[in-house]
Order: sequence, then structure tokens, then C-alpha cells
Amino acid sequence: MNAAGTRNLPPPPILPAIVYDELRSYLRESGSTLSASEALIKAVQFWIAKGRADAIPSRGYQWKQLFLPEGTRLRMRFNERWYTAAIAGDNLVYNGKSVSPNQMAVKVAGDGRNAWHEIWVLLPGHKQWANAAMLRAQLMKQSVKVPPTAAEAMTIAAKAMSDALSTALTLVAHANDQAQNTLERRLPKYRRAWDQLEDVE
Repeated sequence: MNAAGTRNLPPPPILPAIVYDELRSYLRESGSTLSASEALIKAVQFWIAKGRADAIPSRGYQWKQLFLPEGTRLRMRFNERWYTAAIAGDNLVYNGKSVSPNQMAVKVAGDGRNAWHEIWVLLPGHKQWANAAMLRAQLMKQSVKVPPTAAEAMTIAAKAMSDALSTALTLVAHANDQAQNTLERRLPKYRRAWDQLEDVE
């Protein structure tokens, strides 16, 4: 622990100490709530995402969540034979016609086939075929939100507490109104005439 009460974490081995110190100084000066490690994680994730986005061709076929860039090959096995298709421009072309993956599966094997499970994909620059359902699952896993930082978690918790307090105050105000109405009904001007008669001895 240092004088400020925070732990001194060693810089990551791949980052020179001078750069790590510069990053920590910048975060402190800018008032950022991120730790140096959190800032590095976000920077690397941003860099990877940008690299992937830049590498994606502008043309291709969007299959639900999965983007198949131009040049992607698809295949499906039925009755011991492989049937192939390819992404040309913005279309999935099978037997010279533009189709959807589901239409391809129906043309090859008839109704009742799940194209996600039946179709295998070979992306441009890849050497291994991958099942479409597995590719989609990987994509969904990668798109899961990064857990919030400590500062973000505190902000979320503070908002939840503020909302809970606001609700509690509303309930208290409602209870006070109810109590006031009950009290007013018992005041003399609201009492029935026979309630106000004096007792006769």
C-alpha cells in the first residue's frame, strides 16, 4: 500500500515501466476513475475491435448475427455428398442463384433442417471449416459486455440506492396522506350529528 492507501501494482511485463508510469500519471491528471490495468484492458480491446472492423470487407452477407464476408465458402453434407455455395458480393449463391442459408438447406435436404447446424463455413484466409452454429456462439460470447469497472459498479449501486430511497419517500408520503385523511374524518366538522350529542345522565 502507498501513502494514498492504494496498492502499488507492478506494470504488466509487456509494458515498459516508463510507459506504465506515464499512463498512471495521465489517468490521475485527467481525473479518470479507471485504474491503469483497466485502462490497458479497454485500450487493447478497442485496438482489437478496430483491427477486426478494418479487416472486414465492405461486402458480404449478413446472416442474423453472423457476417460472412465476400469470398466465404459454405458447404452442407447430405446423403454422403457435399453441397457447396459461396458469398459473392452481398449474396449467398448456391447453384447460380441467390438464396438464404435456410433456402440452401431446404434445396439440399428438404424441410426440417436447421441451417445453423447443417452448414459449415470457411472464412477467407482461414484453413479450417467451422460449423455456423459454433461461429455464432463464439460471436455471442465475444459480444458479452465487459464487467463494469469499480467506478461503474459504484455508480450503478448509487443509482439503485437513489431509486430505492425515492420509492421509500413516495410510500412514506402516501402513508402520511392516508393518516392525515383519517385524522380529518375524525374532526368535529366531519362527525355525524348524533356523534356530537352530549351524554344525558
